[in-house]
Amino acid sequence: MWLCRVDANPWPCGEAKLALELWPEALRRREPVWFRRWADIEREAIALRWFELAWIPGLLQTEAYARATLAGEALTEEEVDQLTKARLGRQSVLHRARPPLLVAVIDEAVLRRPVRGRPELMREQCAHLAECAELPTVQVHVVPADTGMYAGLGGPFIVADLDDGTRVTHVDGQVRAQIIDQRQDIATLEQRWARIVGEALPRAQSLDLIRKVATS
Repeated sequence: MWLCRVDANPWPCGEAKLALELWPEALRRREPVWFRRWADIEREAIALRWFELAWIPGLLQTEAYARATLAGEALTEEEVDQLTKARLGRQSVLHRARPPLLVAVIDEAVLRRPVRGRPELMREQCAHLAECAELPTVQVHVVPADTGMYAGLGGPFIVADLDDGTRVTHVDGQVRAQIIDQRQDIATLEQRWARIVGEALPRAQSLDLIRKVATS
């Protein structure tokens, strides 16, 4: 096992960058090992349906917001840097030549949950979310606060459609996420997705709400 760290070595920047590029991909990747399979799926997907109950979806986060989501974890500053860079790096899929269609549904509470002592952070994040929602391949929908109890309260999940017709899902958890490819489980999540979308505001109304929260 290699234990060297490029970010802590004494080489000039150019040499360090060259050394990093020569490493095998597995050693250059910043994602947690358990997450890499999903990161690969995400890069290959032609469509992503993403429901979030507590956070802005990772592909739509600002750097400051991404760091804030990690603040309560028992992580070193270096680990926070690596995880943040990995999350931001994944966002490149939205700007490639043929980006996937991303349909994100979030609970309104996500928009209104403040970061203690940093109100400007959520204003910046909501403004960024509104910008992302205007991309032709991104749709963001909000489940309004007055909806009451609905199917999404069971937790967040993502459904990925691949070019070969394969469909895979990602279900998050307190310790780590689970990738599910069993047809019956996928069918269950698709039914849940349909019920959640049925409770969400249309695209234009959702965007108006996001912009309103960004300026509040």
